[in-house]
Parts: sequence; C-alpha cells; structure tokens
Amino acid sequence: MYKIGKNSKILANEIDIDSSVVIGDNVSITCNEIKLDRFCKIGNNINIVCNNLEVGEFLFMADGVEIGRGGSTTLNSNVKIGKHVGIFERTIINPSESIEIGDDVGIGAEVMIWTHGAWLDVLQGFPSDFGPVKIGNNVWLPARSIVLPNVTIGDDIVIGIGSIINRDLPNGCFAAGSPCKVIKENCYPRELHESEKTELVENILKDWKKLLDDKGWYNVVVKYKDGNICLTEMVDGGSSTVIFDLDNRTIQNGSSKIVEDLRDYLRRRGIKIYTDTPFKSISPKYMRDIN
Repeated sequence: MYKIGKNSKILANEIDIDSSVVIGDNVSITCNEIKLDRFCKIGNNINIVCNNLEVGEFLFMADGVEIGRGGSTTLNSNVKIGKHVGIFERTIINPSESIEIGDDVGIGAEVMIWTHGAWLDVLQGFPSDFGPVKIGNNVWLPARSIVLPNVTIGDDIVIGIGSIINRDLPNGCFAAGSPCKVIKENCYPRELHESEKTELVENILKDWKKLLDDKGWYNVVVKYKDGNICLTEMVDGGSSTVIFDLDNRTIQNGSSKIVEDLRDYLRRRGIKIYTDTPFKSISPKYMRDIN
C-alpha cells in the first residue's frame, strides 16, 4: 500500500497507485482515473483536479503545486506526465484542455501552464484562447515561466527563466524572453569531448568529496576514468568498490549510504541514475547532532 499523509485524500473512480508512492500531508486529489507509477513522490499542500491523471515513475512534485482551476473537470482535462519529471514549488498547471509532459522534464518553481485564457465578452470582439499544451522530452522550463494555450515545446530544449512561451519551439533550441524567442537553434544535446567530460566529472567529484568530509565520512576514495566512477569505501579492515557507469547510467557491485549519497549528488548536476530506490543523501553532521 502506498503511503499517504495527514489530512490527505484521493477521490477517484479508478485508482492505480504503486506501493512505493509517497503522498504528503494536506493533499487533495480528485480525478475520474489516476495512475501513479513507482517511486513517485508528491509533496505537501497540493491540490489536483482533472479528469484523468497518468504519471510515469520517479515523479518529484514539490510542495504547493496545483493542477486544476478553471475548466479542469471537462472530458478534455487529461494530464499525462512522463517518467523522471520534477515539478517544483507553487507551480500551477491548468488542464482545461489536455496537457502532456514528456520524460526527463524539469518544471521550475512558480511556473504557470495554461490551456485557456478568457474573461471579456467574445461577442464584443475580445479574444479567447483554448487549446492543449505539449512539452517534449528533456526540457528545462525554469522558474516563473509561463506557457500559454496551443503551444508545443519540442525535445531537448532549455528555456530562459521568466519566459512567456506563446509559440511552438523546435527541438534542440535555447529560447528565452517575453514573448519567448529562439536564441540559438540545434544546440542541444551537444556531444562533449572526453577531455571535457573528464574535467566536468572530476570537478563534481572534488566538490562532493568536500561535502562528504564535512558529513564525517572520510574513508572513501573516488576516481574517474573512461566513463566510469570508481568509488572505494574502506569497511571493517577491508574495502568495497562500486562502479558508476556514466555512459549506461548504471551502478555495479551493490549499494551503501555512500553510494546513494553520490548518486543523489550526481542527480543535482543532471546525471541521473535510476535504481529501485528513491534518491537519498547523508544528512550533514550538524543535522545529525541536533537530532
């Protein structure tokens, strides 16, 4: 059975929620059908109203998100979210019409996604706009951006903070502005030289090792070579080595608190390795002391 917090409720005709799902406090979900795949985590103080909600594995939904508002009880009010998606604090998603969000999409804090916009009388010549929104795979939609109705955002796109997206965006671009315009075409994804990868990963590991030392974990050696991170932990007079295969996004030879801490730190740089456990870091020493 999935975990559900205090003062939370789900009202639906069909419920398909994996046992690994965690739902926080003060969450209200009202749908005709709801499906949440494994390791989805829904935060606190969230309100969801739509016809159908379908979510892939490893969704992270932060506190204060709202899916609903005007028109969210119609037959077209269907929300489909892919796997490995992050939706952050106080985002508003309005499914008056259908909304589709692809895999590996990040939606920053206080983003607004609208599928309708109307107030004044259309019989007096005022505008109204109703239409679906589709967001492709590998998209970063940062804080306080606004997506308007009838917009398709392609794959592999980075959007500038605070942009207003009122037109379709092609695959692989960087776009920004109000209204949003393509600044650079065909720039993502970009293949890196091995020397660039080595420098990036070694700097990440250097920063992580400093944090690990501050957490009080010293008996760890970590090295990067040929697409692999070798993490050796000294345990009970011996040693244990785990391999992070960054090309295939896999971990070989087991897990531990240290392995999970590094996996979570890599995630913060967008290097996500998904396993059968949620991401989790070791608490800083000061937090362990005060507890």
